[in-house]
This record gives sequence, C-alpha cells and structure tokens, in this order.
Amino acid sequence: MSAVTAPAPVPSPGPARPATLPYGPPFLIGDPAAAGYDLTLLRRALAAAGVVAEAAVARPVERAGAIAARALEDGHRLLVAVGSDRLAHALLRVLVDPGGPRWPDAVLGLAGLGRQDLSATFGLPDEPAKLARHLLGPNLFLADVGRARWRGPDGTERVGVFANTAELGYPAEVSARATAGRAGGAWGTVGVVPQWVGRAGRLTAALGGLLASRSTPARLEVDHTAVDLRLAGLVAANGQFTMGRMKVAPRALPDDGRLSVIAFQGEPLGVYARSKDLYYGLHVPHPSVREYQSRRVAVDTAEPLTLVLDGWRAAGGPPVSLDVMERVLRVKV
Repeated sequence: MSAVTAPAPVPSPGPARPATLPYGPPFLIGDPAAAGYDLTLLRRALAAAGVVAEAAVARPVERAGAIAARALEDGHRLLVAVGSDRLAHALLRVLVDPGGPRWPDAVLGLAGLGRQDLSATFGLPDEPAKLARHLLGPNLFLADVGRARWRGPDGTERVGVFANTAELGYPAEVSARATAGRAGGAWGTVGVVPQWVGRAGRLTAALGGLLASRSTPARLEVDHTAVDLRLAGLVAANGQFTMGRMKVAPRALPDDGRLSVIAFQGEPLGVYARSKDLYYGLHVPHPSVREYQSRRVAVDTAEPLTLVLDGWRAAGGPPVSLDVMERVLRVKV
C-alpha cells in the first residue's frame, strides 16, 4: 500500500495503553515533507501514550487518496493528515464527495505540525505530544464542507469539494505555493527547520503569487446581493486561515452553514502591501475589501483567474459557483 516511515515505535513501559480508543488507532498519512521528522515525532508521542500507530507516506502527495481508501477498506476509521492542506484535501475527497459523506463513520484527524491552515481554525496544537492527546480523545467536531462548480479546460462543468477555502486570483496563487512551506521551529526539537526558513517560504510564496496574478473586472453574487468590481482575489472560506497561516477570514465558522467571503478589490499589489494585516486578521473592515457571509456564492470574471481548493490547483476556472454541505465531515479535535 505504501512505505512505512520507520519501524513501529515500542510503547514505553510507563504509560498504559488507553482503555478505549473511540475511533480505533490513528492511521497516519504523511506528505513527503513529513517523512523526515513529523511522522516520526508524532508516532513517538503516540507510543509514549501506549498506542502504536501505523503510518504511510504519500509519494507523491497525489497518492494520499489511494492510501486513505485502502486504509478505510482495511477497517481503519481515524485517518490523520500529517502535513499540508493539500494532503488534508486528498483525504477529504475520499471521505466526502459532492454528493455527501462516503464513509459516514470515518473521522479526519489533522496534524499540521506547523504546515497546515485547516488545523489552525480548530485550535489544534503543533506540538506532537499535545496533538497525540487530541487524537486519542473522544471529542469530535461536525464540520461543513464547501462544494465548488467551475468550468474545466474543455468547457465542461467540474465539481469538487473543499474543507478550508476556495480561492481565486492572488490568494489562490499564494496558497498553492505556501503549501510546500513549513512554519518551522515550533517544537524546539533538534532538526526542526528554524523560524526564519518558514518566514522566507511565506515571502517567496507571496512574491510568486504577485508575479503570477492580475486583477480583472468581475461580477460577484452572494445571498441577497450582487456587485460588479475589479477583483484582485477572492477567498470563500470555511476556515479562518489560509495563504500560509494568515487569518484571512477571521469571522469564518466551519459549522454555521455559510461561507465567509472576502473579495479584494483593486490590484494584487494592494493585497500584498497589507500582508501584515492579513496575518493578524486586521484587514477588515476596509474600503477595498468586501466581506460577506453567504450560503451560496457565484463569481464570473472577464479574464481567467487561477482557482485553488485547499491548496490544490483546479484545472479550469471561472465562472465558479460555491455552496455548503452542512456538517458532513467528522473532524477529530
């Protein structure tokens, strides 16, 4: 099925194995960047709690879906995405399709360990020992999942799902690049990438997104209103964080049946110039930013814009329509 990252850790004789594991032992699926340290550290933390977790690396990350499907067929019910939002998205597509849940009793665990936007909305820790306690506990969150429809390169309609964000334009370009980075330095562990490397990665993603994007006349439709604007970028968010742990949608709630819509007017350079505000969620309210809470969103643009779902580049682009499937994803918190 996949390559196990290391020999299974042996539980220490001290802590006893939990009497019950509500969703069974975690099955860890990591992206290639997680293979060096993230998976090993998390497996050791679980072993210290008395649980030996199976683990696999998706090389390339596109294989994560096939690994997850096989794990579910083998009886695993707690699948943990160890790594980027792209990895979490690959697992999401196995658990939920545009018609609804495919495995209603399955649970998605999120182990961003500094590299994932989705886990930040749920307040999940990046330190392996603390995260292990979350993975072994009983708490669940019933989260909404966004559904996107767009025009494929051949002109036909494409349909997909997203757990965190659907993005167009500059934010999409940044998110697609930021997924390869790492926050780094969060655990104080030998071998973890320093903080400055994470900051350099975010800067590279922002500059790359700036060079690759442009604004365009657009029409945006949400519940109860429609506007024409010059669009530099759009974020339709189920979670609060994107673009590399920036708090782009500070009022997003992943279980309220609505998307938090952030539309940036003007030019991409104007969005980039407010990066510090974006990081802390201080960019709203602002005259150049339109913010809505809406169950449905539709956007059409005069020029093509990149469409990204949870860090994945979609083939094609606008016109795009979005809606919400309420509380169809079981998230381990």
